[in-house]
Amino acid sequence: MNTSEFVKDLNVQYFNGELSPKFQAKLERLPIDRPDVFAFIQRMFGWISSSGLPAKDMSLLQADIFGTLLARILPGAWEGKVPPITIQGRHAVIDQYVKSNSWLASEGKEMLDIGCGFPPFTTLETAGFLDDWKITGADPSLPAYLIFDSDGNYATLDEDKSTVYFQPAIPSIENWNKLLTDSNATRTRFENLLEELLNNPSGEDYPSLKLNPIKSYETEQLTFLKGGIGQIDITPKDVIRCFNVLYYFDDAFLEKALEWFAQKTKEGGIVLIGGDWAGSTECYYHVYQKNGNQLVNREFAFSIDCLCPMGIVTWYSNHADDRQKAELVKYISIIRKDPEFMNTFYAFHDDQRKNYDLCPRDSEGYYGGVDPAVPPQILWTNASNILKELNEEGLNQLAVDVLRRAGFTARVNEVGHIAVAP
Repeated sequence: MNTSEFVKDLNVQYFNGELSPKFQAKLERLPIDRPDVFAFIQRMFGWISSSGLPAKDMSLLQADIFGTLLARILPGAWEGKVPPITIQGRHAVIDQYVKSNSWLASEGKEMLDIGCGFPPFTTLETAGFLDDWKITGADPSLPAYLIFDSDGNYATLDEDKSTVYFQPAIPSIENWNKLLTDSNATRTRFENLLEELLNNPSGEDYPSLKLNPIKSYETEQLTFLKGGIGQIDITPKDVIRCFNVLYYFDDAFLEKALEWFAQKTKEGGIVLIGGDWAGSTECYYHVYQKNGNQLVNREFAFSIDCLCPMGIVTWYSNHADDRQKAELVKYISIIRKDPEFMNTFYAFHDDQRKNYDLCPRDSEGYYGGVDPAVPPQILWTNASNILKELNEEGLNQLAVDVLRRAGFTARVNEVGHIAVAP
């Protein structure tokens, strides 16, 4: 099957043939030589359809991400490894939740951030916000070498001087594509640059080289370990945060992870497992509490922008048995089936998109795209502002009311997220 036929079948199967021609044209840029990408898109569109999202709510920004960027950030593009993508400000609201949540009952202030990525921007921000806590960051991808090229793009390399990961200085779709159009050439360029800098260290800001760079981030409050779930030796912590990690793995791995988390959490401590995106948008997570030597599921929470997201994290899933995705989609579907709520939501949210010029509806009612000249920092700051305004308008509470009428025990939690008890 060629890409055009694949897109046509997706449109018919999941959207009754109602996707816009512009959206389909962008989706047809999917790489035909990547079966993993086709399988991922098929699975993702299944989640989208189950959530009740109509074709007109699929934006051209999302089509751009699907068509050009997605294939280049999946594990299949990184020799099967989980890419250590990290974005400043991604966990800011989760930091607030750790500080203010009502479940934490242990008496200490020690936290493990497992899957912290590199550079560990979000872990550094956590240490700054929770400044009286001891924070340990851990990730299997912590590098032996960190290189910045003359444009500020960076790459991490292992002990064998092989490129593990690279990322543009400004992570826009355009800049990602510049590096990833010929990823082998980019890898080779960084590996050659490493040899040059080892032989002739640069005195300038860029290009530059750091050896064992994670050590430069450590303080009395903040330490790092190389390793993933079940691979590091630590004492039990009051909080374990595992975000944007477990959606790469199947449910059997999740079960093993929960067993390990139970061993590494203090009695009364909490484990937060979930996903989010820039500016703490598209945030969702389970809250587990250690009680009697086991983890007890206390609630599942999500931000209201998951109902109509700007990005794709809401549906990002590498396995069909992703229980978190299934739970999130279930609640989104219930809320979306309430016509009174959705009329209120659209009346407010469509005006937001128009005012911010962020994927506003076109003359045919489809969500559009964004000006490519808008820097990604501005784009996702605006998306974060939209989420805050939705909460300030009380849309999160109205969504909670919908779930309560459907028989669920739900609340707006300490950081404005919709939280549902099991």
